This record gives sequence, C-alpha cells and structure tokens, in this order.
Amino acid sequence: MKHLFILLSLISLLSSCSENQTNQEPMTTVANDITESNVQAQPVIEYVWHKKGANFSEDALNAAIDQWNALIDQGEYQIQFANILMADQPNEDMDFMWSILWDSMAARNAGWQYWQQNQESQWQSMTSELLTYSEEHAYAFAPTVQRSASAESDSKSFRAQYAFCNFNDGYSQIDLAQFQTAYHAWIDAYERDNGPTGYWYVDLAPQFESEASSDFVWLHLWADLDEQTTGMTDFGQSPLAAQVAAISTCQNYDFTGQGIRG
Repeated sequence: MKHLFILLSLISLLSSCSENQTNQEPMTTVANDITESNVQAQPVIEYVWHKKGANFSEDALNAAIDQWNALIDQGEYQIQFANILMADQPNEDMDFMWSILWDSMAARNAGWQYWQQNQESQWQSMTSELLTYSEEHAYAFAPTVQRSASAESDSKSFRAQYAFCNFNDGYSQIDLAQFQTAYHAWIDAYERDNGPTGYWYVDLAPQFESEASSDFVWLHLWADLDEQTTGMTDFGQSPLAAQVAAISTCQNYDFTGQGIRG
C-alpha cells in the first residue's frame, strides 16, 4: 500500500502535464513509434478481469504470482506495479482483477505484444486449471489523485471501491467540484476528530470506448475493512451524503486488494 500511494501520488503530478488519450488500442495492435520530446507521457492503470478455475486456491494463486513476477522480470518491458483485487460480489465475467500500472499507453501496447508473442502460452500452460482471462475484459484508465492519504501503511493489503457515476438531471462538473471542496473539508474534520487515516481517492478517466459510459469514475482506497466501514458510516450520516446523491447516481463495486509487484 505504501508503494501504491507513492506511485499514484507521482501520477497525479504527471497527469497535470499531459492530455488524456481517448481511445484504448486493442492488445494485438503494435505500438506506434511516438516522439514525446515536449510532452510528458500519461501513465495508465489497467484492470484485467479474471475468472477462477476449477482448481483455484489462495495458495495456488500466490505460487502463480511468484511465477508471473519471474516472467515479468525476464520480459523486455516494464511494469511499475501490480495488484490483485478480489471482488466482494463476483459475477459471470469476473471473480477478481489483475491491475497493472504502465508508464504510458504505448508502453502498455508494447508490453502486451511481447507478452502474447513470448510468454502468454507458458503462463496459460501453468495456470490453465487456476484462472482464465480474456483481452475482451481488459480496461485502461488514466489516473489522477484527488486526495492523498494522511497516514501511510506498510501492509500489502487494502480495500478498494470503484464508483461509476452519472450526473442526475440538472447537475454537472461544476456541482461535482463544489461537492469535492466540501468533501475535502469534511475529511479534514473527520481526521481531526479520529486521527490520520489511510483513505484517499483517485479519478479514473477511461481510455476505451464503452456503450455504458460514466460521467466520472472514482476509486476510493482504505487501509482495511474497519477503516472503510467506519468512514463510510460516518459519511452516510453527514449532509454531504444527500448532496452527492442529488448530484449523481453511482454503481459501486468493492474489492479486497493485495499488492503483488512494486
């Protein structure tokens, strides 16, 4: 979690220097040669949906993670960090996600190309009874930190909630910005009363086309489940809960995260 915090804090600085790309290239597309002489590359964080196989177990997954890291070390590309995110409510398409931070979309495309040409068949042979995944369900976002945590954690585990939101009629980004100002003040007051926390949140700008588009996507992060439960309960009792509910309608998805690289 500590490494994740540091990296995403750096991302927030990088993001302010670059324009977001608007389309995600297919995994099989060869990365174009891009000259970035005066433009800072936009990092992207990618989420690859996975399904558990017939012989899935936590021990087997941990062993596979070690094998995966060995493959990454051998590969001719670089991954900044990676996490495993186990869904609280799995569905027919996804039991957990493999999240990966890339330096840029070009680095992501080149990394996938190398993986598919040199390592994917070996990985599938090793994990055929453990897990499955498909390029159909791999989604990249440009992240920007909106609020940093006031307390760091050395634990590799954390809690995450993804909120996919659309504005209700009559509301816009202006109202959201006003809410964020009040929200940050509420967090300041909460932490004055309760002490520093590991809570922070990130804006995720989709880098792919989607029929069900969202007006904004937020990733909320906590150090553990107790911190998430306590914080959300207190927020739900504040006037801001009604305010944000009037502004937007959100679909929330909760996960338990584990850092596996970086």
